[in-house]
Amino acid sequence: MIYNVIENDMEILNEIDKILEEAGSLLNSAKSRNELDDRFRAVSGKKGRLSAILHNIGSYSAEEKKIIGSKSNEVKNKIEAVYKNKKNEIEAIERQNFLDKYKIDLTIPGDYMERPHKHPITAVLEEAVDFFSSMGFEIAEGPEIETTYYNFDALNIPANHPARDVWDTFYLLNGLVPRTHTSSVQVRTLEKKSPPFRIIAPGRCYRYEAVDATHLFMFNQMEGLFVDKNVRLTDLKGILEETVKHLLGAKKTRFRPAFYPFVEPGLDLDIECVFCGGRGCGVCKNTGWIEVIPCGMVHPNVFKYAGIDPLKFRGFAFGMGFDRIVMLKYNINDLRLLYQGELDILNQF
Repeated sequence: MIYNVIENDMEILNEIDKILEEAGSLLNSAKSRNELDDRFRAVSGKKGRLSAILHNIGSYSAEEKKIIGSKSNEVKNKIEAVYKNKKNEIEAIERQNFLDKYKIDLTIPGDYMERPHKHPITAVLEEAVDFFSSMGFEIAEGPEIETTYYNFDALNIPANHPARDVWDTFYLLNGLVPRTHTSSVQVRTLEKKSPPFRIIAPGRCYRYEAVDATHLFMFNQMEGLFVDKNVRLTDLKGILEETVKHLLGAKKTRFRPAFYPFVEPGLDLDIECVFCGGRGCGVCKNTGWIEVIPCGMVHPNVFKYAGIDPLKFRGFAFGMGFDRIVMLKYNINDLRLLYQGELDILNQF
């Protein structure tokens, strides 16, 4: 039926058949996906020969349109079928070539992969967190950029107090400060939580200090706070002595009176020098002792700032510089070695 047309239309149908034949030959000879896609667009695209015939179909009669349109759609479907078959063939070849090129020989010994390990500061910090958690301490967090109220005022260090100079503070243009100690978390916890509670607050602190073997402008610290009705100085002593024994293996400890505005009385916990065994050396300044944990009983004014009755509740607080704890634990004599990223050094721990 499709060929029962007037003689003049046979030329168009033959042209369509010729397009199919040439398209099949053109597509089947493509060597790559890009080449195949380009040739397919040239044949079946808007500027292709088949599209040109369909574009002029409006000049034919209704019967001719039916025949030519049917023939064109039939050829178009066949061209698409050729394209899909060739595409699958090329993809299969490319996939096989890739597998041949990157074939894995399971009999070849694999490359040695170095076993990862934690940074010594991270490892000791996690060890300390686990130790305090076993004694019922919760972890508390606070912002590293603080107001002067939480960093100083609420810790009994008003603006005119000379102790503010000790903290070598960075002051930002907006009036905030990078916290100089994690004691600011102590105040925020006192405001939010109702006693009794016990918390530790590990985190980074910042001070405007010259960088040397024992000082950096950024360091890690852990604040501790224990508040209850019957907390005594002996509780502080017992917990901190067990802490330095656990973390540093300290056998000898001592407490010395010290001044800190937010505790009363204030103390320093010293341990026997791990470098000289108490005989005296350059690290301990020939005293045989190294200060590790400033501490003391929470000052009543700190309780008052937080709205807690100091006659009803008592507490103790402590702060340990974790970088120093790591130095003592591993006998590292230069703090900068922990932050330089030298794997030859870090892989020793």
